[in-house]
Amino acid sequence: MKKAANISRLQYSIITLLFLFSVTCKEKYALPETLTAKNYLVVEGYINGGNDSTFIRLSRTVSSEDTTRIKNEGNAIVYIEGKGGNVFYLNEISVGTYAAGPLPLDQTQQYRLNISTSNGKSYLSDYVDIKQTPAIDSISWVRTSNGVQIYANTHDDQNNTKYYAWNYHETWEFYSAFYSNWEYTGSPDPDSVMIRRTNGDSLYRCWQSNISTEIIVGSTAKLSQDIMYLYPLIFIPEDSWKLEKRYSVLVKQRALSKGAYEYLENMKKNSEQLGSIFDPQPSTSTGNVHNVDDAQEIVLGYVYSSTSVEKRIFITRSQVPDWKYRFGCEEVSIKNDLDSLADAFGGNAYLPTSEEGNGRFISRYKGASEYCVDCRLRGMHERPDFW
Repeated sequence: MKKAANISRLQYSIITLLFLFSVTCKEKYALPETLTAKNYLVVEGYINGGNDSTFIRLSRTVSSEDTTRIKNEGNAIVYIEGKGGNVFYLNEISVGTYAAGPLPLDQTQQYRLNISTSNGKSYLSDYVDIKQTPAIDSISWVRTSNGVQIYANTHDDQNNTKYYAWNYHETWEFYSAFYSNWEYTGSPDPDSVMIRRTNGDSLYRCWQSNISTEIIVGSTAKLSQDIMYLYPLIFIPEDSWKLEKRYSVLVKQRALSKGAYEYLENMKKNSEQLGSIFDPQPSTSTGNVHNVDDAQEIVLGYVYSSTSVEKRIFITRSQVPDWKYRFGCEEVSIKNDLDSLADAFGGNAYLPTSEEGNGRFISRYKGASEYCVDCRLRGMHERPDFW
């Protein structure tokens, strides 16, 4: 069986943690050629002022001729410093990604990011306040004529937030088209060439996940009250496999400063106008990170600080009548003799599913393609802890 299909529980946990403590924007910043050609530093992430970890990602702009999609900036020294003198170092957990666990930050202090790159340059972000994020009131959804629309609902009675950001982690349960009752052994003994499978469930029931990459921000600054009601987060088309059986989404919400909101909104508009964040952008904002020794150097990125809150919901197939997703597969019928079984199942062209006949009087076996039988080729068998 293909190794790529086997995703361990540890790998799933890593994926989950990366979401829970994820940086604001995972896409590479795409900029006009006049900027990309200069190999400028890009700083992505935010200082988590609550009980989650902080992740900061450093990379470099690349020219349109460069086939490298992301040029990560490794071997930097990165730390958070408070106006009161406290310092918290981040560890490089992978090339260009720096992280620290939940930090004992003083909610009344301002903090900034300090970066020393391997080429000897030093960068500082502006000092920023830790924004307090209000609770998510609910994550609601509605069945539309062509899918499911998921919304965020939140408010701040003190009218202090006004600017919000969200990201999410989707997980859905799905099944193979056919259950595999049999396993082909390749034995020359007709009585043992096909044996009853003991791990059929591992091939039949799986889960898949997706982490949001788009920029999702919203503002109530022009409203009389700080209430965000039915803000659209996710749309699931009605032919999507995400609702084949059961679907869950964990939504994380953060409060933004006005500057952070404007920066992210500008990035969002640029990517939407051109259809891809990898395309050259019509405009760009350099953010609040600066070269200590060269104020003229352009640095991309906006560092802010906030606490975060989260909420999870589940949606089942029975709640969305007439869902149109179908996993179309066909079975083939194989004669029960050594040559026929070897031709069908020996090279993994097909995996056996069921039989025709009983006991020693099985005349034929049924089979289907690996993709239709082994769900691990499309996801992972390990059941998520929250399921």
